[in-house]
Amino acid sequence: MNPEFTQTQGVFPKPIRVAAFFAGAGGLDLGFDQAGFDVVYATDFVPQCAETLRVNSSSALRSAPEVVCADIRSLRKNDLPTDIDFVIGGPPCQSFSASGRRAGGAAGTLDSRGTLFEAYCRVLSWLKPKGFLFENVRGILATNGGEDWERIQEAFRELGYTISFRVLDALDYGAPQQRERLFLVGHRADQTFLFPEPLFGPDSSDGRPHITASEALEGIVNSEDIDALYLRDGKYSHLLPLVPPGSNYLHFTAKRGFPNPVFAYRSRFSDFLYKADPGLPVKTLIASPGKYTGPFHWDSRYFTVAEYKRLQGFPDEYEITGSRSDAIKQIGNSVSPKIAYILARAIAVQIFGADLPISLLPASASLSFDKRKSAKAKNTRQLHAKVDQTMTAMTQAFSLHEYTSRVEPTTTPIGRHNTKVIKTEDGIAISVRADGSRKLFAKMTIRLPGIVPPENAKSAPRDAFIHVELFGESPHSIQTMWNAIDEWVIKSSNFHSLFELYGHFTEPHPIFEILTFSVYSEHPIARFAQHCSDFSNCSVHLKKSHLTGIFGSSMGKRSFLDIVEILRNYRFDIRCFETNIAMPKDKYMVAYPFTLPLRKQMNFSVKRKESPLAVSFTTDKHLFDSIQDESDNESTITI
Repeated sequence: MNPEFTQTQGVFPKPIRVAAFFAGAGGLDLGFDQAGFDVVYATDFVPQCAETLRVNSSSALRSAPEVVCADIRSLRKNDLPTDIDFVIGGPPCQSFSASGRRAGGAAGTLDSRGTLFEAYCRVLSWLKPKGFLFENVRGILATNGGEDWERIQEAFRELGYTISFRVLDALDYGAPQQRERLFLVGHRADQTFLFPEPLFGPDSSDGRPHITASEALEGIVNSEDIDALYLRDGKYSHLLPLVPPGSNYLHFTAKRGFPNPVFAYRSRFSDFLYKADPGLPVKTLIASPGKYTGPFHWDSRYFTVAEYKRLQGFPDEYEITGSRSDAIKQIGNSVSPKIAYILARAIAVQIFGADLPISLLPASASLSFDKRKSAKAKNTRQLHAKVDQTMTAMTQAFSLHEYTSRVEPTTTPIGRHNTKVIKTEDGIAISVRADGSRKLFAKMTIRLPGIVPPENAKSAPRDAFIHVELFGESPHSIQTMWNAIDEWVIKSSNFHSLFELYGHFTEPHPIFEILTFSVYSEHPIARFAQHCSDFSNCSVHLKKSHLTGIFGSSMGKRSFLDIVEILRNYRFDIRCFETNIAMPKDKYMVAYPFTLPLRKQMNFSVKRKESPLAVSFTTDKHLFDSIQDESDNESTITI
């Protein structure tokens, strides 16, 4: 139960019957139940969620709903209860979420999960409730240029509802967690629906401070084996104890003054190695966290399920069924019961005429959480500016040493060194031989800030150069060249990949620059590589005709998708509608200026019955450790 209010059971003239769709673990259901509504029907597609709802029925959840495990798209009118007064639900949000954008761009309503709202509308047309609550992620406002949101609003209006919506943060309503979500209320009343005033934070009437993580966990009883929750193995496990509470992987960057940087700025997402600060609320809980995805406990371990429940606003007696991963997924996908409760009270007063004390926000009122985030970002930039001024006094990010090695993929005989790294006056030079040819295929000069010249240099400029020369007529030569540079990054620094120096394609923040990329070949793969070497050509939508123009007559009668398959076979991260439905049908995009390292590939199968090339290769499906667990899960893919 929400400690800020007493149970409101019995304040309504008659029971208000609620049907819940996409119920999940029951966060919305619980909030409405606590506010005195009678949840009579609840359904979810996931069996484990349905089991959680059943277990809590008539116990932690006062209501005793009929629980149905079903896909909303398969429901029929006669499957549903009658005399429903209010409907609640939030269709799955992955197609609109930040995690969706990380994976390749938010698809919005192009994703089948994004069209579930149509089934939600169909249910509303059958039940004809007095009102409804629709919840989703904030990103739904912007997907597909805002067209999705206009489509969703129009669909609700066509059903005869007046709609009001706001982005609210559960933090402002008693959850010890920053969790912004969009809430839309549809109703048939003449007046504008007003959302509840925050109970905590600077926007509350009394300025009551937000609930901190330690306050939320006070007196908790854990049944899990705490010792098993410490991160003891893996590439980055040893770093977690070094992260100060409230910080993340950025602690190990040059921007934060770390003397031997392990990560580049913005090379990971903000929840990577994020450790909670006991004196502050935590950042948003993730439903499917990777091995290094926070929030981690300030004792450098994973939170227990009981702690997850507290941080999301569930009472201790509310049982989340299934395995630990099942429980975390259910909790992370749920609406915080804290904000659900206060929203339910606002709905009870304005739509059902309940006599309850509640403070409402004027329609014109603005909330300050965006300004607070902007102020925090400004402080961070100022901090980084101070660090940048002292960069020359830092230990070098890269060590310059000479070596020879063998780098894949190459047609050079097995065991033969094909890469040579030597020191130069202004940095290093990398020579790569991809096959037996002596023809100069490409030549590159890269500038990397922070590289310190050899010890006998008279000065220590912050900028140095990498010179790359590539020998080989095979189109795989380009891959060999980038693999050699990636190897040099790993051998010469604490960085684990070339990606660290560039950042994720959705928000690249490269700390290197390709000054020249000369190509001595007419092969279209070489010309495409030269095109990608200009960062302004990456992460932008280009016309498909541009790509076919690069390949020209050399492709014969092959289609655009044939070209995409060939480029992806050579490990260029090409995206188009056929491979990523979030992309416009007439455009394509190259995500990175370099080919993907052999050990860090995505699954590039285009799923066609026949292909212009049939080449098998081994691929690590996890491109970023921040998105998935660190794993060696490999499979052979045929393109």
